[in-house]
Amino acid sequence: MKQLHIFRPKQLSISIIGLFILASCSSDDEPEYPVFMQPASIMTTDATGDNQTFEYDDYGRIISWNCASNNSNSTASYSAHYSYPDENTIKVTSEELILGRHYAFEETIQLKNGRASQSEGTFILSAEANAQMRKTYRLIFNYLPSNHLNTVEHLEVTGIGDDIKDNAWDNAWRWTNYLVWENGNLKEFQDCQGNAAPYQTTKYEYSDEKVAYPVIIPAVINSAHHLPLYMQRVFGLTSVNLVTSASSFDRNDNLYLSQQYSYELEEDRISKYTQTFQTNSTFSNPITYTVIWTEK
Repeated sequence: MKQLHIFRPKQLSISIIGLFILASCSSDDEPEYPVFMQPASIMTTDATGDNQTFEYDDYGRIISWNCASNNSNSTASYSAHYSYPDENTIKVTSEELILGRHYAFEETIQLKNGRASQSEGTFILSAEANAQMRKTYRLIFNYLPSNHLNTVEHLEVTGIGDDIKDNAWDNAWRWTNYLVWENGNLKEFQDCQGNAAPYQTTKYEYSDEKVAYPVIIPAVINSAHHLPLYMQRVFGLTSVNLVTSASSFDRNDNLYLSQQYSYELEEDRISKYTQTFQTNSTFSNPITYTVIWTEK
């Protein structure tokens, strides 16, 4: 696991780290929870791929998301549940099981003008049924006038509830991640991972094609359970074109992961996409995913 901060452990499966799923494209400021043609599942028969399922309420809002490797010896699985106590609040509970370690999250996200403005959550890391880490975190989301997420401010303290020391937030661990946009597309994500300077930078390239629902988007908020919310524009707009590649660099500007994507379209919707990745000098076999869409 990355030793720097609680989010997005280093052992996330290759198809999840750096890129993820789906977002609706629109130019207005209000999120529109679409009730037609959202993904019900994204599946592959490849043993190295990941299978995802989605459930929605009658308003089209995500209420459940699950992701697990197709490999019977899976090293990672993710599960999240969402509730909406009022129009300006989203509550999330999620679990991640990665290499024998269990991560449990609870988070309350506050909305302003339909977008996430800030959140507060808790995180417990356990191994062999013993809690090894308990933390509370806060996130502050800032946007460009174009309604694109620009920065995510992170604050983190040790403990939960009464376990938090007095004045802990005055001395909280703080850092900011940055997003760089160009022509409506995210071109660069600078992930500081608890440091003052970027610890990992991912750069993106795009095709000229556009679809109503691109099923690959960058993962830029560092917790897996945020991703289905990003697809519904809770964190602002996503890129307008289909991403074709993502290249990740370490803090010394060394390339360590490259991902490429190609697509099959049916009636302006992605029916299949293929992912290939390279780590150091090793290339993966192409992994093909099939997207099943809801009918309601």
